Amino acid sequence: MQLNEREKIVLDALIQQFIINATPVSSSLIAKKKNLGMSPASVRHILAKLEQKGYIYQPHTSAGRVPVAQGYRLYVDALMRRARLSMDEKKIIEDTLKTSSNEFEDVMREATRILAYLSHQLSVTVSPKMDEGIFQRMELVKLASDRVLVVISIKSGLIKTITLEIPSDIPNEELGLINSILNERLLEMRIGEIRKLFAEIVKDIHEQQRGLLDIMINDVDRVFDFAANKEVFYMGARYIGEQPEFADVQKFTTMIELFEQPNVIIQLLSEGSEENSYTIKIGEEIKEERMQQCSIITARYKVGTITGTIGLIGPMRMNYGKLVSVVEYIANVITNRFYKN
Repeated sequence: MQLNEREKIVLDALIQQFIINATPVSSSLIAKKKNLGMSPASVRHILAKLEQKGYIYQPHTSAGRVPVAQGYRLYVDALMRRARLSMDEKKIIEDTLKTSSNEFEDVMREATRILAYLSHQLSVTVSPKMDEGIFQRMELVKLASDRVLVVISIKSGLIKTITLEIPSDIPNEELGLINSILNERLLEMRIGEIRKLFAEIVKDIHEQQRGLLDIMINDVDRVFDFAANKEVFYMGARYIGEQPEFADVQKFTTMIELFEQPNVIIQLLSEGSEENSYTIKIGEEIKEERMQQCSIITARYKVGTITGTIGLIGPMRMNYGKLVSVVEYIANVITNRFYKN
């Protein structure tokens, strides 16, 4: 339903006040705002209209009004004003992600931590589809007579390390030869292709180099799996517990239990427009029924040509204008972090 300008002004004022106080908002409180220029009676009349149209509701006869999902949706689409991050906030984000290592897990953990800290919501990061990453270089380093360190990097600076146990010592000269052959043959291939075709790629290599290669063939999924046990990172559950909407322990526990099902979380956060810089889902727009008292704000980041998602989960009563800016900025810093590498 369309709203006129006065109805939009009152809805905007009500939602902003409710975001701050988390208590039903009265007509007199809205009327006190100096810039509105409306009497309490005018505000009451408009609130009644907004309630009829399904944007707000009155929990009790004598209480003020509270926004519902439809009201938040209109606010986000038509009324929300994006907040600018302070220089201090930008510096915290940039310094945190700049000093983390090139290991993907370290960068994602730090991004998730700083997002939770700045937003006071539950922050979640979903890794990209690493199978789409492009192989750049491999280094084979002897750690001991029975162990070799494998360091693999894909374009844009993402690095994976793994230790392989070998049955017998490999001379450094032979290890260097295997390293050169693999770098030549795997260059510019997608990680997913390497996993599928590795045995075929190395089948003609001389017998004396077969020991290490056979181990890599047998363990190819582990060697070339950049996302093993790294699909979802989340932090800030305690912030959700502090929100009045989750004072009910059952509600809080039900939502947190979802994080024992990473595939559900991956699906929830990965749904969104590829065209928009951010996505906001509110209430019943979230397909998972146990999350329909929440809102989800997400933005996409890039590692070269592949994309991942970072976002927030919290109550519908969110400071959307500020939190969209925080999520989007961190996503951009992650993208630039890997691009520069």
